[in-house]
Amino acid sequence: MKRFEQFSAKHPVAFGFVITFVFIVMVIVSAILGNLWPGEESYGQPGNILGRLISVVILLILLFHLGWLRSAGLTKLGTLGTWAISVLLLAYSVAILSYALTGKIDPGLFSSELSAPVILFILLAALMEEVVFRGLVLQALVRAWGSAQIGIIKSVLVSSLFFCSIHLFDLLGGRSLSAVFLQSLEAFFLGIMLGALVLSGKSIYPAVLLHGILNLSAYLLIENTGGVEPASTSWLLMSLFMLPLALYGLYLLRGLSLQFAQSNSAMSNEYSGR
Repeated sequence: MKRFEQFSAKHPVAFGFVITFVFIVMVIVSAILGNLWPGEESYGQPGNILGRLISVVILLILLFHLGWLRSAGLTKLGTLGTWAISVLLLAYSVAILSYALTGKIDPGLFSSELSAPVILFILLAALMEEVVFRGLVLQALVRAWGSAQIGIIKSVLVSSLFFCSIHLFDLLGGRSLSAVFLQSLEAFFLGIMLGALVLSGKSIYPAVLLHGILNLSAYLLIENTGGVEPASTSWLLMSLFMLPLALYGLYLLRGLSLQFAQSNSAMSNEYSGR
């Protein structure tokens, strides 16, 4: 594990590629488990849920052995201010999502019932992505580059690129290149906001809430519109309206500086000295 930590410190971008590859493998294994599970295939199928749950546990164990649980924001619920910001950003994001996908903001669009397995699967998927891209990838980059404000901003931007890259695999499902590209751009903007939220609030849970409820909203909206694939113009509109989130995220990061990197270093030394 010590060598793995040294690898992340010396080659943080390569570490990001490795973790992203591990994430993709875990998603594939979860899908295989879902296909092998007896019964009808459906969204939120038990095999898929079990696969995601096991993946999250493995990732948390990795974070624990690296000594990054605290710095990744997994030991704190976050401040009231961070949660308030998250709720406001969530309201904005859901409104934009509704307008982009349907052309109107109508609470009635969310009238479909959600089963417990579907909710659990979507929230687990959001938690898994946050642990991977804000808990492992972002932490490795910050530890390597975070001695100054510019390093922290660069870390958030690069981790967001890794986050948006996984959405490119939707091309394998037959989706159009323009729709996948625009969805990836929207994910990049969202990743900046989520990364800033974790670093400024020192807790991963507000980001998990924002990410998870946004995914739940997207699922409900698509279900209520007959499961029709959103048009490229919808993804373009959503990407443009997500840009202010990214800019606000960069604004949140402006106050973070050398103290953050020193805090991470002290916690790492404390863990190593046990």
